[in-house]
Amino acid sequence: MIRAAAVVAGLVASVAIAEACEPPSGFTPRGRLESAGVVVLFRTLPPVIALGRHFSVEAVVCGDGTPPALTRVDARMPEHRHGMNYRPTLASKGGGRYVADGLMFHMPGRWELSFDVEGGGRRTRLATDVVID
Repeated sequence: MIRAAAVVAGLVASVAIAEACEPPSGFTPRGRLESAGVVVLFRTLPPVIALGRHFSVEAVVCGDGTPPALTRVDARMPEHRHGMNYRPTLASKGGGRYVADGLMFHMPGRWELSFDVEGGGRRTRLATDVVID
């Protein structure tokens, strides 16, 4: 019974975090990724990713307890078993905001854009698909 109560409490806390994670003024997210105790809101600059052109990802990270840190933004093509030809740089802008610069999708197809978040003694990877024509 105690174990079930702890699971329910954890789910309630995760729902509260998800509901409380709102984008700051002027930040319109392209996507929202959620996992147990972590939410990532993100957008790309420019909003439409062009094949063979560098772009940036801005992200807002929310979590329970100690604020989590975004430690990596990366992308790969699962069907082709390779990643990007460029390694993006990641900078914290404070207040849970981050900017990753220097991403480039060098070929068309399905890319998996991933966000590594660390906090509360655990690492969480959240990912979403981006299709480039």
